[in-house]
Amino acid sequence: MPKPRRPFLRLDTVILRVRDIKKARAWYQQKLGFRPTYSDDDEKLVVFDLQGTTSLTLWQLKEKEKLTVSSTYPIFLAEDIHAAHETLAAQHVKTEPVTETNGLRWFGFYDPDGNRLEVCQVA
Repeated sequence: MPKPRRPFLRLDTVILRVRDIKKARAWYQQKLGFRPTYSDDDEKLVVFDLQGTTSLTLWQLKEKEKLTVSSTYPIFLAEDIHAAHETLAAQHVKTEPVTETNGLRWFGFYDPDGNRLEVCQVA
């Protein structure tokens, strides 16, 4: 009997909604070092290639839309969690303390729109 095919190949992108695409794009480039690979001025979105299989897309809210806080957020993998934390804190990015549990280290941080992001490292 043939093995059923999976409906998906991989996770393509994670979308974060923002209030102002120009400001958000500049913040992600300056603070996180992300480089855009695609942008659409009409749709007011920008895609960042994260050097893996999944990209990050920032998409500006439409005129009457409101930004809502989501319990879903991207988690970035770091080689050195403390260096990542120091880098962001030195740039005045709102960060939480580094936490360690069961061989995993992580901390949360926030973009100017209040979107939560997280960094982790397997200890």
